[in-house]
Amino acid sequence: MIKTFYAFVLTTVMFIQYASAQCAGTPMVLTQASGTFSDGSGPGVNYADNLNCYWLISPTGAGTVSLTFTSLDLELYLCSDKVRIYDGSDTLSALIGTACGVTLPGTITSTGGTMLVRFTSDYSYEGAGWDAAYNSTAAPAVYCSGNTTLTAPSGSFTDGSGLSNYSDNASCTWLIQPPAATSITLTFSAFSTQAGQDFVKVYDNSTGTPVQVGSYSGNSIPSAVTLPSGNSMIVEFTSNTSGTDLGWAASYTSTEAPPVYCSGTTTLTSVSGSFDDGSGSSNYSDNADCTWLIQPINTTSITLSFSSFNTQGGMDFVKVYDNSTGTPSQIGSYSGSSIPSSLTLPGSAMLVKFTSNGSVNDLGWAASYTSINTTGINDIYLRGSVTIFPNPFHQSATLQFSAPEPEACGFIMYDILGNSLKKIEIPPFTSSIVIDAKSLPNGMYFYCITKNNLPIHTGKMIIE
Repeated sequence: MIKTFYAFVLTTVMFIQYASAQCAGTPMVLTQASGTFSDGSGPGVNYADNLNCYWLISPTGAGTVSLTFTSLDLELYLCSDKVRIYDGSDTLSALIGTACGVTLPGTITSTGGTMLVRFTSDYSYEGAGWDAAYNSTAAPAVYCSGNTTLTAPSGSFTDGSGLSNYSDNASCTWLIQPPAATSITLTFSAFSTQAGQDFVKVYDNSTGTPVQVGSYSGNSIPSAVTLPSGNSMIVEFTSNTSGTDLGWAASYTSTEAPPVYCSGTTTLTSVSGSFDDGSGSSNYSDNADCTWLIQPINTTSITLSFSSFNTQGGMDFVKVYDNSTGTPSQIGSYSGSSIPSSLTLPGSAMLVKFTSNGSVNDLGWAASYTSINTTGINDIYLRGSVTIFPNPFHQSATLQFSAPEPEACGFIMYDILGNSLKKIEIPPFTSSIVIDAKSLPNGMYFYCITKNNLPIHTGKMIIE
């Protein structure tokens, strides 16, 4: 009786040991060029119920992966326990094979360098499990060529050859130029070139005239190169016509000046200009409260355009006001990550206000403006005066030139918010055109006459 008890205990311990070696939910990553793996149940022990196991086969530098089952014993009923093979790194990739029962499937090959294997079992009826082997082929080298510009604050790049040797006659250049950088550091993680023949050269390009600061060849990894006060670095790789090696890999980091956040009120009086929240490549600050008064001298129209826009949606706002009378009237409010449409104000002063709350911020925004200044413009650009009659009018009006223009012109009609409502092309030597306004409600409107895409005359129209 005692011997029987000890035999039961020993069998139980052995089962627990085998079961603990079985696959688990954490994915196992296989990076060797070839190898073998299994469900993990061990000899003489069936796999467990309710398994959900993954193997990611991702050999370094692989072009394809091929999987072959060497044994298979799974529950066959409704293919309840099965091994699924995906053509990629996750289960969203294409399913390219399924194994269940006892019939060995043929070799399964991926189209790329990764393959995901997933094994699942249900709550009953187990089998002896399975064993599989895989091998891989190397991806073809994609050699560097031409010029590459890198503008991110940090990054990495190589000669492009992967596990192969680089090519003869290589001539590749990388311009490292993060927009806000104040210094750049280049670090090599691998380096093997034909000594004295194939070179990686590094230049300081901060002034626009490259100055060599390093030249490397051979099999020793160079020390890091830093441009302590430079914002532009060129890395050049050249190889001759005979003899190559495994190549090299490098990464870079950069530092940038701290952002100068916007504050207070800024007055802009130039005919055109640009401005932003001041954060550069950083996020803007909490509790921002900044105002720009756009008020060019003698202007009659201002157009505001955003080139980027990212603020905390519903919390941080850029608001635009018509300030032509000295009493701001809101004509636009923007928040979120969509770049607003251009906004035209047929007036003499525009106010742009940016506010953020006390928590959570984003990359910010940048804007530019143009304006129409009519001082002396008729004498310079327009041969004669322009008249609209009647004005006010009901359904249509006539625009008449006292001296027809010898070149084609354009007519654009705006509402009081600056929305373009009507565009008319005016042929050369045209004395008058009819403006059809039947579909427009009563109110005040503005118009602009252009030539060669430049404004040459502006005015007001009233529909009643």
